[in-house]
Amino acid sequence: MKKDTRRIVVVAMFAALIVVLQVAATFIHFGGFPITLTLVPIIVAGALYGTGTGALMGTVFGIVVLAMVVTGADPSGQAMLGIHPLVTTVVCVFKGTACGAASAAVYRLLSRRWPRGAAFAAAVVCPVVNTGCLYLTLVLFFDTALAVMFSAFISVNFLIELAVNVILAPTVVRLVDMRRRTA
Repeated sequence: MKKDTRRIVVVAMFAALIVVLQVAATFIHFGGFPITLTLVPIIVAGALYGTGTGALMGTVFGIVVLAMVVTGADPSGQAMLGIHPLVTTVVCVFKGTACGAASAAVYRLLSRRWPRGAAFAAAVVCPVVNTGCLYLTLVLFFDTALAVMFSAFISVNFLIELAVNVILAPTVVRLVDMRRRTA
């Protein structure tokens, strides 16, 4: 299989995995917030194929999150949508794109000098940017009471996402990278 074709197929598989995991995540809630399981494939895709691919995978994630918000599968997002539809729509897609691009950029920046730590750093950056964008949006555009109420759930959700990413992403990146070198 040609290198370009292989890349397209692998990126499409990552996108499909992101869609499946995010839809599954709508059934795993803490408060009104679903636990995001899709950050690991976003990190891995960005580590393997660069910042553009990380941003693309984050955008796929953001679009699926927006679909879950619009359909009511994400009740907290739907509450935000009812108050500020445009802001909620933009932040759903933007935070995904930003977390994918940022984690891939951090991985690329650190991978030559600190190969094992690069995946760990990317695994930390991804949920920090994702959750940070959401929290910043709440503070800037929504009622203070709503932001305070949501912040407790967001904090616990963030800690769970961070733990999952820090445990899984570096291991998966390392295994996939080893496999790529032997193939």
